[in-house]
Amino acid sequence: MKKIEIIKSYYEPNMGKGLPDYRVLGWESEQAQHKRFEILHRYVALQGKKLLDVGCGMANLYDYLIKKGVNFSYTGVDILESMIVSAKQKRPGAELICADIFKHNPFEENSFDVTYSSGIFNINMGNNKDFLIKAIELFLKLSREVVVFNLLHFKSPDKEEQYYYFNPDEIEDILEDKFSNLLDSVQIVEGYLQNDFTVILMK
Repeated sequence: MKKIEIIKSYYEPNMGKGLPDYRVLGWESEQAQHKRFEILHRYVALQGKKLLDVGCGMANLYDYLIKKGVNFSYTGVDILESMIVSAKQKRPGAELICADIFKHNPFEENSFDVTYSSGIFNINMGNNKDFLIKAIELFLKLSREVVVFNLLHFKSPDKEEQYYYFNPDEIEDILEDKFSNLLDSVQIVEGYLQNDFTVILMK
């Protein structure tokens, strides 16, 4: 099954049913979704920054940061047209684009201060490590300052076969091996959820 079909089969059955956004997106709760967003808000200075949200879904991050009083420029991009259509209806103030940026990237290098991604590495595609490396390469090209993404933790107490889980130590090894010349610092944040960790890359 192609990547787009795997993604559609995961998300689209829940759309159009009147479910809350976090349920459509596969998060266990709105609180858990917000805890992931909170790591970005807490660790990265976002005031006045240009932010790219890759795999933005319903653009809930936009709402979250607006409510936190952050003054920023937001661009969300998602591979699913149905997500973007719904997001545009709910968040008309956000700039939202339907695209697979890993195949046809519409953005120039250093277009954003911060590139963020939450959840796009969670579904088991059969090539998650390779996809992560490819994504980091692109994110670093698009970002002037910071790249932030979260991953499911291999110590998660409730693993499911449809998801892919990463070891933070292995992520550190990958970053050291492939990206050390591009990075000023790497920070891995754990403990905010049992099944999740966030990686912060500073250029």
